[in-house]
Amino acid sequence: MTTPLGKELRKLRIDREERLLDMAANLDVSVAFLSAVESGRKEPPNGFSDRVVAAYDLRSDVADRIRHANDQSRKSFRIAPKDPLARDAVALLARKIDELPTSRLEELLRVLKKEGDK
Repeated sequence: MTTPLGKELRKLRIDREERLLDMAANLDVSVAFLSAVESGRKEPPNGFSDRVVAAYDLRSDVADRIRHANDQSRKSFRIAPKDPLARDAVALLARKIDELPTSRLEELLRVLKKEGDK
């Protein structure tokens, strides 16, 4: 089953007239790994979308699509905050995330996006 990231990567390859081999070389990964990420057999590792954005010097709208698709294609996330307050916030979020109503998740998402725009 192709993941949202897989669809975006294929679109990027088609738009740039690249083969899987070409994209794998540009991203410094194996063809087998890239194929597995595209097809959903492997989750994209941390930082993978940033690697794609940098390697292809993507505009902000395309970069945002790649990052969003990357996030949608992952089942888990590894977060390793260095600050004790950030660690507490991440731990509490991890415990409560599935209990939050949609309205609160949307609010949290708006706050985080706003902070990212600064």
